[in-house]
Amino acid sequence: MELSDVALFLEILRAGSISLAARRQSLTQPTASRRIRRLESDLGHTLLSRSGRSVTPTRAGLTLLQFAERTLADERRLREQLAADRALGGTLHIAASTAPGESFVPGLLAAFAQRHEGLTSQLYVMDSQAVERCVADGTCVAGFTGQAPGPGLLSAEVIGRDELVLAVPRGHPLFDRPLVSPEELLRETFVERAEGSGSRRTVEERMAAAGVDYARRRIALTVNSAQGVLAAVRAGMGVGFVSRLALGGAPREELRGLRVQGVPIERPLYLLWDYHASEAAGAFVAFAREHPHA
Repeated sequence: MELSDVALFLEILRAGSISLAARRQSLTQPTASRRIRRLESDLGHTLLSRSGRSVTPTRAGLTLLQFAERTLADERRLREQLAADRALGGTLHIAASTAPGESFVPGLLAAFAQRHEGLTSQLYVMDSQAVERCVADGTCVAGFTGQAPGPGLLSAEVIGRDELVLAVPRGHPLFDRPLVSPEELLRETFVERAEGSGSRRTVEERMAAAGVDYARRRIALTVNSAQGVLAAVRAGMGVGFVSRLALGGAPREELRGLRVQGVPIERPLYLLWDYHASEAAGAFVAFAREHPHA
């Protein structure tokens, strides 16, 4: 069954005659009649009842009419969407966890937009688990996170690397030190990221692998963003692990980032996208892959 024949059938019913529909479609009447006979042969039913020059749908024709209206409307919307994607217009919804979302992703989106006039972007900064959900459920077309996605229908690629360091404020006894030992670390009071944070999970996993009893740490405050950690640390509420990317925006004379002796805390940064991304989303993913964050 050819969709063009279905469209012709619908036009015949709208026009009320084969000859008028043929003229509207720039066809000869014999050609239009032959295509309708082909459609009837394909479906195994007579679709039109002819009375003189007028035609009306048979019972099978009425069933096809409902299908034709629905299907041709879907086809029109599909073509409109593909045309929009081809022009790279509209809005891209992008998710990012705190470290990439507050460092390099805004610049990446700005550079991409400069190449494609008429395209806008909406960036949502959230924890790593929420980033994965946003891409998986189709709300966001791509995401950046420091946590590898679980099994599913998402594509993932390492786009850079990050290091997590212990942020301490000026005046703290550790401020002028490059390293802190695990023993000294556990004597501190912490400002923590909330559950669901990829950076929190990474720190806990690295500490456990190094045999550090990090679970017994003293937590003074839990916040939802790296900037919240930095603000609380700056206010003297404790120390806290943050991405070096996030720390890079803080004045060096106010905060310092320390490594933990014998416990390297590095992680890859991932770009996530849906296998079935639109053409515009696919163009952004390709652009992001060409400009990895080192």
